[in-house]
Amino acid sequence: MKRWNIASIFFIGEEGAFRIIELDAYRVNIITGASGTGKSAVIKALDYCLGSSKCQLPVYVRRRCIAVGVKWIRGADEMISCRQVPLVGKAPNSYMYVTTGRNLKVPRSVEEFEGRGLVAVSKARLGEAFGIEAMPAGDSEQPERDSLDRPSVRQFTPYMFVTKEVIDSETVLLHGLDDNRKAPLITSTMPYFLGVVTGSTAAAERRLRQARRALEIDAAREEARVAKDSLLKQRSRVLLGEAQQLGLVERPPEEADEALLINMLRRAASPAARPLQYPGADQLDFLQERRQAALKELNQAKRKLRALTITEQESLDYATAVGTQHQKLRIAEHLHLMDIPRKCPVCDSETDAGAEIAVAMRQSLETIRAETSAVGHLRPQIGEASEQLKKRIEELSGLLRELDAGVASALNQIAEAKQFADLAQLQSFFRGKATYFFETVDDQLLKPAKDLTKQRDEIAELEAKVDADNRRIRMRRAEAAVSRYASEVFSKLPKVEPCVDAELIFSAREPSVSVIEAGPEAAVLSMADLGSDQNWLAVHVALAFGLQRHFENERRPVPGVIVLDQLSRPYFPNQDRGPNKVEDEGDEDVAEVEAELEESRPDEISISDDEDYVAMRQHIDFLFKEVEACGGLQVLLLEHAYFPSDPRYVSATKERWTKASGEGLIPRDWKRRSEK
Repeated sequence: MKRWNIASIFFIGEEGAFRIIELDAYRVNIITGASGTGKSAVIKALDYCLGSSKCQLPVYVRRRCIAVGVKWIRGADEMISCRQVPLVGKAPNSYMYVTTGRNLKVPRSVEEFEGRGLVAVSKARLGEAFGIEAMPAGDSEQPERDSLDRPSVRQFTPYMFVTKEVIDSETVLLHGLDDNRKAPLITSTMPYFLGVVTGSTAAAERRLRQARRALEIDAAREEARVAKDSLLKQRSRVLLGEAQQLGLVERPPEEADEALLINMLRRAASPAARPLQYPGADQLDFLQERRQAALKELNQAKRKLRALTITEQESLDYATAVGTQHQKLRIAEHLHLMDIPRKCPVCDSETDAGAEIAVAMRQSLETIRAETSAVGHLRPQIGEASEQLKKRIEELSGLLRELDAGVASALNQIAEAKQFADLAQLQSFFRGKATYFFETVDDQLLKPAKDLTKQRDEIAELEAKVDADNRRIRMRRAEAAVSRYASEVFSKLPKVEPCVDAELIFSAREPSVSVIEAGPEAAVLSMADLGSDQNWLAVHVALAFGLQRHFENERRPVPGVIVLDQLSRPYFPNQDRGPNKVEDEGDEDVAEVEAELEESRPDEISISDDEDYVAMRQHIDFLFKEVEACGGLQVLLLEHAYFPSDPRYVSATKERWTKASGEGLIPRDWKRRSEK
């Protein structure tokens, strides 16, 4: 499958200065050079032409270039993206230049740029050309700003660039994930680029998240409003109680809502309101009479309850005693008292003594049975009467508390009334309090409650469209595919324990990569557990190529380009950056110091047949074989190391910037731009 590759990168300077780097599509391309020649600026130039909000080109480049551009190619289709370079300390302007077509000519001056448009519009045009589906913006979104979940060309750069911050890092998995502004965008759009969701479902997911957030906000506001309503009702009832005592309003219904209470309070505070009665001692006397009656009834109820309690205890004791006697007399039943003989068994003479005793015992037994039955019948009645008295005592206690509160309120009313010359002053005082209350009431509380049914129905409809189960299955499938591809690549790269014979498991949720050791007791390791620059390099390279394989197989809108910034960094770190290294491509104000440092470093890394050399060659062999096996992949390697004995490496080297030649990304004879 043909994918977008980079055909060339070009720079425009003052007075017609022009610099172009030609690249081969679907091949390995290599740029080698000494430190400070501008290798890392190639990635920054590509990123800037993909619509970056900031120009991160080095100062040296910005002071000598007025514009930069990239030509893309996919079969016969071509596209050119250009931007003007701002001066040091200035922000980029709001425009980009994007042209699509065939047989496009690379512009050699700003005047030849075509396809001018705002950066946001130009990024959308680039995305459309790369195959990113257009998604309509939400009603609340601004078109000039990227939506958090809307895929754009800015979100596929992590799959293209393996920068120096990433290539041997134990913490940064992909380019941009170390930036708090970019990381959420990368993570949220990853399902789209992995092929888990389509443009329509991604838009539905975005709308679903927005709808859920809006519902949460509205529900929280409604809960707060209800809570405030409770306070509003309480305060309104207090004021209406005062108005009622002044005779300005009738008693409000118990089920009245806040709107009715406010209306009643407004009527009471109106100057047209006239008192129904003058608050005075009569009301207090009435309350006192009711209180005394309630207190008297309460005391009587308590005395009755105490008497019933004593009676209930005595009946319980009596029932216990009678029961004991009943048990004793039951022996008579076993003696067959009705069958007592009337003759003495000794002298055989007539006698009635035994029969009389038997009759007496039987009568006593019947009496005890009757008393036991009576006690059993009366005890439930005593208990029921006690419960009724307890309930009445509770009611009277509540009424007494209410009357006490009424008495206290009346006393306060009378005390306040004494402070005024007449009732009019008292009413004016009340109206002042009511007016202040109206001024502090939030008008939003008086509006009807917001109906959230429509929002909930929309969320249910979107949830049915999104199908979370289907998405979850597709995500597992994509993660498994990337893990399989990355593990296959990982097996071909040099590494040390504990990564030997291990496999990689990719997760798009964080995103993260776990390393699974081989064997039945395999441990699951994180990046921090690997403990070697060589292992971290292998993981990043394997993940980059594993993702690209997945993109190619699933025909995803990601360019078939991987830019690697110095694979040799873990193997020859001291050759590239010493302890006193001045930042690459810096200001010429430090050029003299940089030149002295460069004199002490080799022009290119000397490669010898040691373990590092073998490991580096293994990486290089993998790059050529992988690009040859993949039909649409292009690799751009920015490297300090050079392999003159490898004909493939020599042939793929498009630029070779050495100190001896004085060449670099930007020629030193280019005129410096005016700072004005």
